[in-house]
Amino acid sequence: MKNTTEDTLALAAALDPLRATKSLIPIHRPLIEQAKNEGVAGILYKSLSASEDLDSLPQEDKEILRAYYYQTLRVNMRLLHALKQVLARANQEGIRVVILQGMDLLQDLYEDIGLRPLMDIDLWVSKTDYSGLVRIFESLGYERDAIYPDTFKQGATVFDVHTHILWADRIQTRKMILDKSEEHIIREVRAIEIEGEKAFCLSPYDQVLYLSLHAFKHRVNRLIWLVDIKRILERWKDEGWKGLAARAEDLGQSKTLLSILFLLEQVFQLKSPQGALKPLQKKRLCPLEKKILRERVKAGSLPAWGPLFLFSSELGFLNRLRFLFENLFPRPEVLRQVFPRLPNLKTWQLYLKRIAQLIRMVR
Repeated sequence: MKNTTEDTLALAAALDPLRATKSLIPIHRPLIEQAKNEGVAGILYKSLSASEDLDSLPQEDKEILRAYYYQTLRVNMRLLHALKQVLARANQEGIRVVILQGMDLLQDLYEDIGLRPLMDIDLWVSKTDYSGLVRIFESLGYERDAIYPDTFKQGATVFDVHTHILWADRIQTRKMILDKSEEHIIREVRAIEIEGEKAFCLSPYDQVLYLSLHAFKHRVNRLIWLVDIKRILERWKDEGWKGLAARAEDLGQSKTLLSILFLLEQVFQLKSPQGALKPLQKKRLCPLEKKILRERVKAGSLPAWGPLFLFSSELGFLNRLRFLFENLFPRPEVLRQVFPRLPNLKTWQLYLKRIAQLIRMVR
């Protein structure tokens, strides 16, 4: 379903029980389907329940929302159990595991694990610990994906393992997105507990920046990624916002922060406290960057080329060329992941197919 500005803003408003009144936000089947696609149907279900508007919906619509909520609950319980098994073994062997994205947020941001859908579990480990974690997965019966070798599956349970926080294990020039090395992020991770087992997660500031980069990588095509960041920021006082701005400047992520805040204001009317972004006062989004971001509200996602433009906006001319070239024409083993249904193509055929794909994207 193609989004419209009105649909996106209506759905965003409906996620807030204080704004989701029958007179202002008409809930209809297309909006419910959009909520499912964007990962916020569970929150919509609870918001409507809290505002007592759920009973005004047709019975079939109520059942769709209720079924989505309980399906999310079941999946997340299964994933939590699987993660506990992996963490128990990792802790026994002294492997430090950093939890990324949804699973950490599920523990910290959401009062109900049925609100935030998860599709897989993302882990970040050092290169030296990687082989040990692989052995743990193999001993627990997980199968390594033939096309995506850092993905491990057991039935419907999927783990995605990273050895670089910004996915430079696939595209090496992504290291340039950060002004500092990964060590500056590793030093700030904090210990948490999941189902009684020790794990680690990113510091609050780094978490916001990472979630923003992850959302942009996927063209922000799911509203739940904006909800995650919004929920974090809503907890903070002025000092938290100032610390975030300073951290963004330190890591070379000023434009990333300005971009995500621009989107949050467009979609959720969330504004930073006055003066909180003083460290970034010399940085501005250009008209093209704002146009790219507005496409999320108008069409449901950024343009296909949008993430590359946003990621490379502060790299300088030569580094930007290197970044764009490798992302557009990565090494053959990465291209085989782009075209998984054509495993027997020769290298030159892969690149011809990639050129044709890029031409279609531009059109």
